[in-house]
Parts: sequence; structure tokens; C-alpha cells
Amino acid sequence: MIVLKIALIGIGGAFLAVLVRQSKPEYSTFVLFAVCLFLILYLTSNLAVVIQFVETLSGKIHISNSYIRILFKLLAIAFICQIASNLCQDLGYQSISFQIETIGKISILILSIPIINSLLETVEKLLA
Repeated sequence: MIVLKIALIGIGGAFLAVLVRQSKPEYSTFVLFAVCLFLILYLTSNLAVVIQFVETLSGKIHISNSYIRILFKLLAIAFICQIASNLCQDLGYQSISFQIETIGKISILILSIPIINSLLETVEKLLA
């Protein structure tokens, strides 16, 4: 049901932005930002369940907390860049949108290097 609520809020916000754009185009951007901010805050309020699950899982399979933090950072970068990119596209700035996506992908690659190294070390140990 949460997905239905989020979808309805998003559709309602989009309709509101279109209505505002017809009468006061300069305010439609603010409506768009407000709807996106509300949706992000709504989703992050449910993040505690995911964090609790990951903590339980890491206790069972003995994953280092540093790797879990890195994975959450990777996820956050992906979401933030996607939302920012979509906002820029909606506002008509495709070149900025592309740059945000590119920087996000490079950041994810750089941040994932310790995990890739750990994976390679594990594979080397298994093959030796």
C-alpha cells in the first residue's frame, strides 16, 4: 500500500505543478521541489526497518560494518543522483542532468573499490 500512496502523492504533485505552471510558471519549480522533498522524507521515515534487517543479516553472515556503510552510501548516491537528474530534466536542463548522472556513477565506482578489492582477495584465497 505504501507504493500506492507514494504514486498518488506523486501524481497529485505533478498535476499541481502543471496547474501552477499555467498561472504562475515561476512557482511550478518550487511545487516540484516540495513534492520531491516530501516523497524523500516519507521514504526515509521507513528506513529504520531496512537498517534493522541489515544489522540482523550482518550478524548472521559476519559482514564487516564498514562494508555495510559503504553499501548504504552507494545506495544513497544512486538515489540522490537519480532524483537530482530527474529534477534537472523536468526543468529542461538535460546537460546538467547528464553531468549529475556521470558524477554519480564515477562516485559509486570510486566508493566501491574497497568492496571490489575484498571480493578479489576472497576469490584469490579460494583459488589458492
